[in-house]
Amino acid sequence: MTRAGIELELRCDVSTAVRPSPRVLQVAAMFGLGVDEARVEHLVPATKITLRPGQVVFVHGPSGSGKSTILRLIREAVRQRDDARCIEAEARPEQQRPLVDLLGDTLEEATSRLAAAGLGDAFVMLRSADQLSDGQRARWRLAQLMAAADAQVGDVLPVVLMDEFAATLDRLTAAIMARNVRRWVTRSGVCAVIATTHDDLLEPLAPDVLIHKPLGEAIEVATK
Repeated sequence: MTRAGIELELRCDVSTAVRPSPRVLQVAAMFGLGVDEARVEHLVPATKITLRPGQVVFVHGPSGSGKSTILRLIREAVRQRDDARCIEAEARPEQQRPLVDLLGDTLEEATSRLAAAGLGDAFVMLRSADQLSDGQRARWRLAQLMAAADAQVGDVLPVVLMDEFAATLDRLTAAIMARNVRRWVTRSGVCAVIATTHDDLLEPLAPDVLIHKPLGEAIEVATK
């Protein structure tokens, strides 16, 4: 496994110039604004981050602040490198087979992977994906993501991207999933970049790097 971190430089600028449609001109006239001057907004100002094995990077901020843009920039930067690889959840048809038959080469490996994602109950392992509750289905997707990332650990650094992590789950289930992810990241040596609006996951995730993206052009990066 590569032990050195990989340094990325992130930046995203957007133009706020608008086409002068009749309605745009009316609004401009009402408020005394000019519409012929282009202005560049730094959606994500120039920022350097270092991703390391066994690290959780927590991207936090209100909806619409640019968290997904930060993940997109990380994805694009990592894909240009030879020493790292992006891993993301993939949409796939659910198979009508028990979960325990769908992961790992052995029963021991399958049960270990399911337990790591919070699916260690024997009755749950024997269900198919379409028989799971919403919370269990989210953990199943996490188990699949963990398996895909673990398969990449070697000479390259697997960078796991999770956008809107556990956003639709009740907060107790979300916290349990966050603790499972923290333990897995520490044990496996992957780097997980997790974005969400929910600051209640800060404690269970125990991030090594905290990226706070408020509305506007500011960005704050804190490293443990």
